[in-house]
Amino acid sequence: MKNIINIINFARKCEPRSEDDSFLFSTTKEELELCRKYNFPSTVLLQYDALIDDEYIDLLKNYQNNIEIGLWFEVVEPLTEAADIPWKGRFPWDWHSDVGFSVGYTPEERIKLIDEAFGKFKEIFGYYPDSCGSWHIDAYSLDYMYKTYNITASCNCKEQYGTDGYTIWGGIYSGAYYPSKYNMLCPATTTENQINVPVFRMLGADPIYQYDMNIGSPDAVQHVTSLEPVYGNSGCNENWVSWYLKENFNGKGISMSYTQTGQENSMGWKDISKGLPMQFDIIDKMKKKGEIELLTLKDSGVWFKENYEFTPPQAQMFDSDINDNRYKTVWYNCKNYRVNVLYEKGRIWIRDLYCFNELFKEKYIYCREDSHNCSYYTLPVVDGFRFSDRNTRAGLYFMHNDHEISFSSPWRTFTKDSTANIYLGEELKITADEKCISIRCSKKNWHMSCINSENAVLPYLTAENKTLEMNFRYFGDEDFFYSLKLDKGYFRISKNGFMMFPEDGEIKIAFRI
Repeated sequence: MKNIINIINFARKCEPRSEDDSFLFSTTKEELELCRKYNFPSTVLLQYDALIDDEYIDLLKNYQNNIEIGLWFEVVEPLTEAADIPWKGRFPWDWHSDVGFSVGYTPEERIKLIDEAFGKFKEIFGYYPDSCGSWHIDAYSLDYMYKTYNITASCNCKEQYGTDGYTIWGGIYSGAYYPSKYNMLCPATTTENQINVPVFRMLGADPIYQYDMNIGSPDAVQHVTSLEPVYGNSGCNENWVSWYLKENFNGKGISMSYTQTGQENSMGWKDISKGLPMQFDIIDKMKKKGEIELLTLKDSGVWFKENYEFTPPQAQMFDSDINDNRYKTVWYNCKNYRVNVLYEKGRIWIRDLYCFNELFKEKYIYCREDSHNCSYYTLPVVDGFRFSDRNTRAGLYFMHNDHEISFSSPWRTFTKDSTANIYLGEELKITADEKCISIRCSKKNWHMSCINSENAVLPYLTAENKTLEMNFRYFGDEDFFYSLKLDKGYFRISKNGFMMFPEDGEIKIAFRI
């Protein structure tokens, strides 16, 4: 088990939102100086426009003993020109998904863009990059990067819904995974369908509050609560950073505990200069105590591949809350599913449950995105964000008759033999492993009820006996049918949801992928 922090700063040459974008270069220099001051290893990912700029290359040569240099794969006008592809953007760098990312191009065009970027990198540095990251890289492109250029590691955006036009929803919440060759967000379960590149989730999302940001809003676009040092409510707030790092690396992880800090130079040093040095002070103290390890993205990928053939189970167990200990939470992730349990002063419910199926295809395997936005999903069972509205907080709740159950026993969490465990005394025991979620409750006549907004587009078809049948309709009229099974207990359909009833005091949800 490792406690890993990646410092990843990525550099652009162009910022069309500013009349004078000379601050981009000075910001990258300040970030490099800060890493040198603390003697922290870091990763710098270069966008193509910065890659072909002599000023950036000369700068990086002065810091080459402290950094790993890789690619930041957003598409810019100089890259399309070099690849002989027409530029569709408003500016030389355009953040819209159909212009600035691989999904905006046909598979044949993606190959040209990748070959040009990787070829130019080797021409300049004498080797191909080991790391290539972006807010999102489609599975077709990532698979090509691995097979052709043997990249060691990649990174992508945290979970978010609609932020900046990018929906990335239903994946491993924190840590790393091997994606399916059909869906960059979904872990693979077989060698045949696995891209053997570990993908690390960036930005250090708040495991309690990020998920619910803007819940019930008509536009459903999330705000941000993360380790990014520009955000005053989180990454630039010393109390939040101390809390987040303490809880994230509290010794209760499985396989690995991970986060990433650093910032794109587009944010500017003026807005980064308070939060990032403050974070480095805290990280330096933790490093000296042996509580965390600082690795480059490449070295994180090497370690991951040496230790795990498939995506391993991982967990985040936050036993306190930055806001007066109102909430406690557990995220458990593995190659078959993810689940989130949230606790609030005696109330406890499953806020999120997504199934992973490596054959569920993302939209961008064979076609390009024509709109300014993009979307990646896995398969929802419980979704406390998308299935909620302002009057209904969706989730899977513990019920007695028509009333939610309150528990009096104290919250306790621990990991054992790759399992995540939540105990509320003898009243409630929840255990999650790769194959099942076991729920035992001592209350009389209890059951679990999945409650959703009446306006939500829900996947449920039938809920009978041991099987919940579902259908994810996506990208037009395409259907993907999937199911959830119980080894113990039974299902019943309900208004806008389903119910699960125990057998011998236990519900056991099985995952056989």
